[in-house]
Amino acid sequence: MPSSTFQRFRSFVSGQVELSRALTQAVQDRPLNPYPYLRPIIERASGVREPPISPTPHTVVYTRGSMRLLRYAAPHRRWRTPILFSYSLINRWYILDFLPGRSLIEYLTHEGFDVYVIDWGVPGPEQQHLTWGELLGDLVRQSVRWTLRSSGSDELTLYGYCMGGTVALAYSSLYPDGIRNFVAQATPVDFSHGGIYSLWTQPQNFDVDSLVDAYGNVPSRVLESGFIAAAPVQRLTRWLDVCRHIDDPEYVTTFLAMERWGADAVPFPGEVYRQYIKDCYQQNLFCQGRMEVGGERVELGRIRASLLNIIAEQDTIALPPMSEPLPKLVGSPDSQTVRFPVGHIGLSASSKSPTKVWPAIASWIAARSRPMES
Repeated sequence: MPSSTFQRFRSFVSGQVELSRALTQAVQDRPLNPYPYLRPIIERASGVREPPISPTPHTVVYTRGSMRLLRYAAPHRRWRTPILFSYSLINRWYILDFLPGRSLIEYLTHEGFDVYVIDWGVPGPEQQHLTWGELLGDLVRQSVRWTLRSSGSDELTLYGYCMGGTVALAYSSLYPDGIRNFVAQATPVDFSHGGIYSLWTQPQNFDVDSLVDAYGNVPSRVLESGFIAAAPVQRLTRWLDVCRHIDDPEYVTTFLAMERWGADAVPFPGEVYRQYIKDCYQQNLFCQGRMEVGGERVELGRIRASLLNIIAEQDTIALPPMSEPLPKLVGSPDSQTVRFPVGHIGLSASSKSPTKVWPAIASWIAARSRPMES
């Protein structure tokens, strides 16, 4: 047997043994995400190393408990109106700053925008009693104030993504001052159209009180189990797919970055989760103007900011019918809905986004922002 053939054969056998050991350990530990076990194998087989998270340079403007307000300054700022991102409380913000050349935040800074992001952090015991009133009236409100102060502007574009968009809409209803534009990206408002998630969370199927009372903050593994159950086969097949593309460094880099982000879910503040499930998924109060925060109703008709409603046509998390009613619910005289043939995460991480999605978003925001000279 030639030496090169023998070396390949030995490497193959060694890899199979290593893979078997990793899978055996994963089964014993029973994690919901196999990433920590399989990542080293993919790295060695491909020669690709795990890419860094949030590669775009940024500074911390403000902190409050586990929350941080991050600033991504534009290399050459063109617009006085800054952008403030409100992302979901389930996953981490850095899907918005995914990879160099594949970062929505990087793209917007290069378009001349002063960009800010709320990093909710990792909730601990002190956050389990956080209410929606405190979330909006304290954390988001202070983030808005510090964004305006840091940017030297009196108005901003509030950019909500997924559940973070629901939070931002509630905030804009209760505290509309200073919100010039609102971008809702894959943001659910009508929770009666949530598909399997709406079914699972109904009171007869899901006792949210017992869950929150038992855990305090809802553990990430509990949240992740729902996403896995919604697409159990995909959970396995994507690891087979990366093996088929093991000689494609770009594919492997994207895969490792996405899996790292997916494995980095954080606990959900307990009381915020309790009201979110009850008022939104179980009673669908949000789109009816009947959800109460701090004794005041969240009425989306109070929102007068210019609205861009972004829908991912292949979204299986925030299904399009959950987002489509938004323009009719707000009081905005200037509203537009745009649709893209991508999935939920594809809006901010797809290879198509830098050319097919982000230019349209940036153009809409720019047309409604004040230039620096004004």
